[in-house]
Amino acid sequence: MDRLIRLCVMAAAVCTLCCACDWKDPIDEDVEGFWRLERFETNADGRMHECERIYYSITRMVVEVAEKQGPNGYGTFIGRFNYKDGRRKVVMSDFKQRAATSDNGVDATVDDMLPFGMNATTTEFEVVAADGDNLILRSDYATLQLKRF
Repeated sequence: MDRLIRLCVMAAAVCTLCCACDWKDPIDEDVEGFWRLERFETNADGRMHECERIYYSITRMVVEVAEKQGPNGYGTFIGRFNYKDGRRKVVMSDFKQRAATSDNGVDATVDDMLPFGMNATTTEFEVVAADGDNLILRSDYATLQLKRF
């Protein structure tokens, strides 16, 4: 009987672990992942901004934007990520300065977001294209062209 109880407890633990991992799976693998921002075009003037060492890390609830080992010292920021309108749109919001393992509580500014193709700390993007290798996002400010990293 003791052996049966242990077996049931182990089976329940395995089921719990398997079910708990499902909620972390990507909602859309063509959008979520690690991306390099190649360039963005600002809508107001049609100017193309070439980017150097700018990265987006997108998961189902969190987005991180960072300049990694780049020459400009733009920093790293972490924010919320949500889908909208059946995954045709995404929202990135509530950006904070990134500390070692989370945010440090300091809100990002609009100026902080400009090098990442955003002119606000909350931005809604239309998903123009997402094929797993390329991601094109369009907001009222700019159109971003990202490549899978």
